[in-house]
Amino acid sequence: MFTLTNLWVLLTLLVFALLTGLLALSRHKLGFTPRVGLALVLGIAFGIGMQLIFGAETTAGAGAEVKKWINIVGTLFTRSLQFVIVPLVLVSIVNAITKFTNSGEGIKKAGRIIAFLLITTAVSAVFSIIVVRLFNLNANHLIEYRESTSKPADVAATLLNLVPNNLFAALSATSVLPVVLIAAVVGFAYLAVKREDPLSGAKFEGFLKTVYTFVMKVVHFVIEFTPYGVFAIITVRAASGSGQFIIQLGLIIVASFVTMLAVFILHLVIAAVGGISPLVYLKKTTPALLFAFSSRSSAATVPLTIEAQRSLGVGEANSNLAAALGTCIGQNGCAGVYPTMVAILVGLVQGWNVWSAGFLIPLVIYVVIASIGTAGVGGGATNVSLLVLSLMGLPVELVAILISVDFIIDMGRTLLNVSDSILAGYVVGKLEGEIVRTGDA
Repeated sequence: MFTLTNLWVLLTLLVFALLTGLLALSRHKLGFTPRVGLALVLGIAFGIGMQLIFGAETTAGAGAEVKKWINIVGTLFTRSLQFVIVPLVLVSIVNAITKFTNSGEGIKKAGRIIAFLLITTAVSAVFSIIVVRLFNLNANHLIEYRESTSKPADVAATLLNLVPNNLFAALSATSVLPVVLIAAVVGFAYLAVKREDPLSGAKFEGFLKTVYTFVMKVVHFVIEFTPYGVFAIITVRAASGSGQFIIQLGLIIVASFVTMLAVFILHLVIAAVGGISPLVYLKKTTPALLFAFSSRSSAATVPLTIEAQRSLGVGEANSNLAAALGTCIGQNGCAGVYPTMVAILVGLVQGWNVWSAGFLIPLVIYVVIASIGTAGVGGGATNVSLLVLSLMGLPVELVAILISVDFIIDMGRTLLNVSDSILAGYVVGKLEGEIVRTGDA
């Protein structure tokens, strides 16, 4: 029997469909980032409108029925993000390892640079933990509590879970930790084969490039769905919650920039300890850092990253290695600060004891692992966050919500990533006694 309630449901869903169509049409005039911003605004406005009409009920009535159908779009988006995790982890980590040189001296230089990048990423994660604690952040109004039988693993369990007892079971399991080990083994096996049989190594490298291209295209398809997923998710949250929803989003943005500022100050301290004035460091790296901030791409900033290092006296080998490795390994912003904050917030909503050593130690370990293979383009932090949450056994819903404001945070993250790459080249060059002064100190 068709009732007035059914009519309201149909009319509201029709409006949702029309607004979704508007988002689809906007792709011809707006870029990706403006469309995600538009989805955020539309979602908040439409969700508030629904709450004014239906109230904030979540279990019954027309409003609950509408949210159930709209939530299908948001759920499809979050599941599609989960879908790409395993192939993304496999190809990203293997692809990162294949960038290692096979010469002894090159491996030493690369090893030192990678060690610096990973250590500073771990420190960045610790900074993020401190800021979340100081700000007393939570995400209660962003994602709903979901009963979970999983618990944070202790360090011993983390080490044991690294080794899968079945290859195919590991690829289909909910935890991607064994996939990380598989990718690492395949990557280092490639290096060994390349050294012993260059022809076979070259064939595998060509195959890997093809697979990487296809996987990243699939990821691109998923990311292109972002405006519609964000619109649906934000609509449901805004219709169910209060102004605290918007306030919490704002606090996460502020906390992210506070953490990134703290890490950047650490970079200046490292520069000073390394014998270069922080003012000189800022003067000579500003072109690269500003371009990174505006472009949101570590990869696109590589030429300026190299130039900044050369202006600090870094040799050609170290500057090129640090710039290249910094686009895919140990990014302080995208792989250190942001995923750590997201994991703690999700853990809090799940009711986990996120301030225990059993949660924080594995989290820092996972952040460092996930930082290997980070994409040096806008959105790389989303991929790392998905991986870290999967490693921790946490749901990925918050990542889907934070994508709506990701472009704001990503500018600061990219600047931090590039600064760390520049420092990596400088510090390693300093340790090797290869820094050549080219001007003011």
